[in-house]
Amino acid sequence: MAKNGAYILDTELLNQLNDEIKQTGEKMANIDSHVGDYLRRVLDALERQLDFLREKLDEAEARLSEAESALSSCQASQVFIPEMGGYVPTCISEEVEVSSAREEVMEWQQKYSEGQQIVGECQREISDYESGGHALIENMANNQTPKAIEQLRIGISKLENILETNMGIALHDTASVAKEASVDPDKSLVKDSRFDLFRKNIRNAH
Repeated sequence: MAKNGAYILDTELLNQLNDEIKQTGEKMANIDSHVGDYLRRVLDALERQLDFLREKLDEAEARLSEAESALSSCQASQVFIPEMGGYVPTCISEEVEVSSAREEVMEWQQKYSEGQQIVGECQREISDYESGGHALIENMANNQTPKAIEQLRIGISKLENILETNMGIALHDTASVAKEASVDPDKSLVKDSRFDLFRKNIRNAH
């Protein structure tokens, strides 16, 4: 035989859900922080390597400038010797130094250019993450999760208020109220303040 009354499960599961939502928000924020730190470390490492390439390029350019200056000085000191059929000094070694220095500069220029492209791509990836995934997680952790927790707390509070209502007494008195209403039609069930409170709690719980 079914028992009279209203039966509502306790709020323990709702409190557990509330805790899970809070922990999930914290975990996502923690993951986002680690991802952000990792991306910044990668960018810092790439920028240090790019600085290294820039230094090497500067050194190569300086050697080229010195080699070109030495060649220019050598050429300025050349004298044509008919007996030898050419200019003296020949400046061959200076020319070799200039050629070698130019090749070195071209190599470091290519490496530096490639490094710039890699750093640029990394910066764009970080920017895309910050405006996409990071912004989404930040909004969830800082805005949506607190709102969800607050709404759930409100629901739990209202449910607890309903559970605190003595449903057994209220339903037990229904028969006597109905009996009185049959004798006096003006005495309506809806005028009982306890049912007014119950209906109010039910409406507010939605």
